[in-house]
Amino acid sequence: MHQLRILWVDDEIEHLKPFILFLTERGYNVKSVSNGSDAIESVLNEKFDLVLLDEMMPGLDGLTTLREIKKINFLLPVIMVTKSEEEGLMDDAIAGQIADYLIKPINPHQIIMAIKKIFQADEIRRNKIGEEYAQFSAKLNQKLFTSPGWEEWAEIYNDICSWDLVLDEINDTALSQTHFLEKLNSNAEFSNYVERNYSNWMKSDDRPNLSFDILSEYVIPELKYDHPVYFIVLDCMRLDQYYSISPFIAELFDINFRMYYSILPTATPYSRNAIFSGLLPVDIAKNFPEYWVESSELDNSRNRNEHQLLEAHMKDLGHELEESKYVKIFNIEEGNYTLRKIDSWKNEKLIVLVYNFLDLLAHHRSKSQILRETIPDEQALRAFTKHWFLHSTFYEVLKLIAKQGATAIITTDHGSIRVNRASQLVGDKETSATVRYKQGRNLATHDKHSLFIKEPEEYGLPKRSLMDNYVLAKDDYYFVYPKAFHQYMKQYSGTFQHGGISMEEMILPVVICKPKS
Repeated sequence: MHQLRILWVDDEIEHLKPFILFLTERGYNVKSVSNGSDAIESVLNEKFDLVLLDEMMPGLDGLTTLREIKKINFLLPVIMVTKSEEEGLMDDAIAGQIADYLIKPINPHQIIMAIKKIFQADEIRRNKIGEEYAQFSAKLNQKLFTSPGWEEWAEIYNDICSWDLVLDEINDTALSQTHFLEKLNSNAEFSNYVERNYSNWMKSDDRPNLSFDILSEYVIPELKYDHPVYFIVLDCMRLDQYYSISPFIAELFDINFRMYYSILPTATPYSRNAIFSGLLPVDIAKNFPEYWVESSELDNSRNRNEHQLLEAHMKDLGHELEESKYVKIFNIEEGNYTLRKIDSWKNEKLIVLVYNFLDLLAHHRSKSQILRETIPDEQALRAFTKHWFLHSTFYEVLKLIAKQGATAIITTDHGSIRVNRASQLVGDKETSATVRYKQGRNLATHDKHSLFIKEPEEYGLPKRSLMDNYVLAKDDYYFVYPKAFHQYMKQYSGTFQHGGISMEEMILPVVICKPKS
C-alpha cells in the first residue's frame, strides 16, 4: 500500500505539530497549510489522498474551501474538523461532500480511526466476512456429513443464497471461488440425496411441499379474507434472484417467506402444470389427455391449458369460482394491460398472473452472444434481475396491489443452473430436444452425471410407450450427443438451463405478501 498523502488545513496549524508528528511516525505523509487559499492552491498543484479541514478559519472558511476543493477533485475525501456537531455538517456528510467529521478537541487516535474508516473499511470488512465465511464453511461441511433431510437442505441452500448476496458486495475473487466450490460440492450431495429419496416422496407424506401442493397449502387459506388474492408465478426464478428483489417487495408488504421443492423434471411443462392442476404429470396425462400432448416437438404446448387445469383444481378444493382471472405476461404490452386492469379487479376473489420474462431471458441468453457477455455469471444474473424488476410493469403492479390492500402470493415453477460440464448421451430420434433432461427410448448416459428413470410412473411421470424412459442431469451437467459433442459443448457451456436436479432448480421461494399492518 502506498504512503497516504494528507493535507491538513488549520489556521492554528502551529499548535498541531504533535499531531502531525504522530501521523508521520505511523507512515503518513502530511503537508500542512494555515488557510483556505493555500489549501486550494495545494490541491490544484499536488496529489493528495485526504484533506483534514478546519471549519472555522479567517478569510476563506472551511465550507467555502470545501466547495472549491470539490470543484477541483470531487472524489478527494475531506474530513471536517469542527467545534460543534452542526446540522449543516450532517447534511453535507449525507450528501457526500465530506467523508467524515471530527469534533474538537480531537486526539490522535480519533484521527487514525477516521482515516482507517475511509481507506481500510473495505479491507476490514473483507477480513471480517472472510472469518465469518470460514465459520459458515465449517458448519456447512458438518451438516453435509450428517446426511441432511429435505428441511435441512432447504436451510443449507437458503444460507448459500444469503452468502451469494454478501459476496456480491465485496467482490473478493478468492472468496467467490471458494463459495463456488462449496456450492459445487453441496449440489453433488444434494443430487445424490434427491436420487435416493424422490421416488419415496411420491408415495409418502414425509416430504417437502412440492409443486402440486402450492395452491392448497398457500393460496386457498388466503381466500377466506375479504380482499383479492393475486397468485403470481415468475417463471424460472431462482431463490438468489428473489433475494435480489426482496428488499423492494418488503417495502410494500409484510412478508411471510416459505420454501418448497419443484417436481422433476424442473421444466415448465411439468412443474407449472403441476402447480395449477394440483396433480403429478402422470395424473394430468391420465385425467386430462386432451391437455397433455405426447410429442417431443410440442413440449411447450402442454402449458396452453393452465387456466382450465386451475379451474378444475379449484373445484376439487371446494372453491369453484364464477370466473377466476388468469393472465400470462410475455411482453411489455401485456404488462401494461395488466397494470391498467388492476383497479377493475378489486372485487375479484382470485387473480393469477404468470410472468415469463426470466424464463425468456434464460432461453435467449443461450442463443445470444450479447446477452452472454452482459450476463456472464450468477452475480450478473442477480444484478440483471434487480435492474429488470425496478423498471418492470411487475413492480408497478405490486405497488397497485399493495395500495389496493390485497394479498399477493409470489412464487416460481422452477429455477435454473449455469451448466459447465458436458455429459455424453445416446438416444433415438424421438428423444426430446431439451438440454438438462431427456425423454425417449434406448437412452444411455454416464451414471454419475445423471439419474436414469427406468419406471417413470414411480416418479409421477407419464411415458409414451413401454420402452419410454427419462434421464435427468445432476449437478451442473448437461447432455450432448457424441456425434456433435464439441459443437454442442461450445453452444451450451456456461448457459442457464433447467430440467435437471440441483438446489438452484428445485428449492424455491413462496412469498405470502400481506398489506402492511
